[in-house]
Amino acid sequence: MTAGWSWAILWQCALVFLYLVTLVGLVLYGSNAYVMVIAHRRYRRATREVPRLPDPLPYVTVQLPLFNERYVAARLVRAVAALDYPADRLEIQVLDDSTDDTAEIVAGVVAELRARGVRVAHCRRTVRTGFKAGALAEGLATASGEFIAIFDADFVPPRDFLRATLPHFTERVAVVQARWGHLNRSYSALTVAQSLGMDGHFGVEQSARCWSGLLLNFNGTAGVWRRAAILDAGGWTYDTLTEDLDLSYRAQLRGWTIVYRPDIVCPAELPVLVTGFKSQQRRWAMGSIQTALKLLPAVWRAELPLWTRYQAFVHLTYYVIHPLMLTSVLLSIPLRATSDLAADSGMRLVAGIAFGLATLGPATMLVYAQRALDAAWWRRAWQLPTIMVIGVGVALSTTVAVLGAFVGGRREFVRTPKFGIDDRAAGSWRGKRYGESAPWGGLAELALGLYCACAIWLFWGDGQYVMVPFLALYALGFLTVGWLTIAQSRAMRGVRVALLLAALGLPGLALAGSPDLVAEGERWWTKSPDPANPVACATCHWDPGATRGWSAGFPKWKPLPPPGARVMTLFQANAEAVTRHYRLSDPRRAAATITAYLAAQGAGAPRSPGMSAGQPVFPKRLRALAASVERGRALYARRCDACHRAGDVARTLTAYPRVIGGRVESLEEYVELHRREPLLPWNSQATADLIAYLTEERPR
Repeated sequence: MTAGWSWAILWQCALVFLYLVTLVGLVLYGSNAYVMVIAHRRYRRATREVPRLPDPLPYVTVQLPLFNERYVAARLVRAVAALDYPADRLEIQVLDDSTDDTAEIVAGVVAELRARGVRVAHCRRTVRTGFKAGALAEGLATASGEFIAIFDADFVPPRDFLRATLPHFTERVAVVQARWGHLNRSYSALTVAQSLGMDGHFGVEQSARCWSGLLLNFNGTAGVWRRAAILDAGGWTYDTLTEDLDLSYRAQLRGWTIVYRPDIVCPAELPVLVTGFKSQQRRWAMGSIQTALKLLPAVWRAELPLWTRYQAFVHLTYYVIHPLMLTSVLLSIPLRATSDLAADSGMRLVAGIAFGLATLGPATMLVYAQRALDAAWWRRAWQLPTIMVIGVGVALSTTVAVLGAFVGGRREFVRTPKFGIDDRAAGSWRGKRYGESAPWGGLAELALGLYCACAIWLFWGDGQYVMVPFLALYALGFLTVGWLTIAQSRAMRGVRVALLLAALGLPGLALAGSPDLVAEGERWWTKSPDPANPVACATCHWDPGATRGWSAGFPKWKPLPPPGARVMTLFQANAEAVTRHYRLSDPRRAAATITAYLAAQGAGAPRSPGMSAGQPVFPKRLRALAASVERGRALYARRCDACHRAGDVARTLTAYPRVIGGRVESLEEYVELHRREPLLPWNSQATADLIAYLTEERPR
């Protein structure tokens, strides 16, 4: 036997061995979903009495860790302040590490609440030592509560949250965890997919672990800790990215228990960007493996049943399934090319069974979760393919995080961006800060998708059909996640996305068509989106003759309730109006399209900034507008004059609102994003001043 032949055999054997190890791992993790379903069905009908609330009620501290959450911070703080709990037994800590204008937003809300008698502290740190864990630890040092409730920025706790959770703190209960609900389940296919995945975890797995006496975890938010349990377990530490999982296991190893209550639901905002979802999964994956490396030796040494320790191992290392999935995909073509064993019918059967168990196990649990949570579960069962596609599509990103944990990668806490979007509002992430600016992370996923497509073609040609459905799922998942990563990037606009996709051989993935702004604006004008308040703009402003001249009169001074009275653009005035009357968390698309509708109505009307057609002339308002123009002139000279002539820029004002890359953009939003530092927020007086000056510079 020649040396070359020996190496070829060793290479083939190594590939087959690695592939078999991968298949065993997939079976181990995938089949555990069946275990969770069986455990849930076994214990779901057991009677669980709810103890009475303690009397007197205990003192509670609510901690709200924040970092750059300008779109949701106020919503969270106000929701917590509205909790149904005695004010003299409730303390709120806003642990705000923000480096943007979130701090100013929070300060305003805190001042408002303090004036109403709410006990709330705005805690600021100059250095983010330990990230979220560090903030929680620092807040705990000054907290007065016997119990510590924690809510992340994207949550909106119900008013009865504390009264619902506190009765469950019987002896040795460390934490009571609530089920996560969804504020924006129906926003997009991505949020639908995530909601199904979350429902699988919170609707089945957490309940099954709790009811079976297995180790489980506090999920970082929407729960209440006993302060004594935190201290007894060693407190918050930040040597992993999942401080919640770490503390949960340390507390349970100290003899404390965790109570999970699926009947207490705390809704939250799901990530609307695939990059946000991937960063969330990377953080959870790396943190879980870090926690496993840290605590599994102690778990195996603990005086716990072998089954409990095995389930803890599966729980802590579950994200290893992503490297296993990726490895199985990457090995498919090399095995076909180099190994006769791979073509053996027995090998194909083993591979088919392994992939079937790994895929159908989680799918079974997800469908069962919908049945357990909703009597009309069949209405959502058909959405299952969304989570299957997205779930496998993030395998590359998550694999990098898992490998990073094993090699001691950096422990930087990357936040998941939130934009204040729920199913009631027509909100959008487009044009907002916190979006991902680099699209290139999606190129690797697209390449993997094409690799899987090539494997499908090869296996189909060989008549090896058993692997084709699974490879097709991987191909669709990688192509979908890769395309979304690129398309949702702020750095990619319009035709550049189309050109990139075409260059990659994906001409079939077309961009959405441009909306008719005027028609959409008319719909916003004539129909309210708020079922509780059917009054629309046209209900009061029904006469086209009265509204035809509105666009010509802006910018102008608007006598809104103090301190809102100021010079505003038409877009800003519309945004303020729809926020107040339509209760939109993000009013910008509605405001932009209404602006386009009113501009179309007033086409040809002579410009009269500061004055409304048919209304008296108020000199005070004209003087306010003149002052705004002068401020805008000085601002333009500082920021823009070196690159742009004011007259040239002024000629482009009528092009807004516009559709750019399938996104509706107002002039105010363009100003905000055009130059980052110092920022000019779209709804600020400074932006109105700049536009007032440019309006004055327009040729008459």
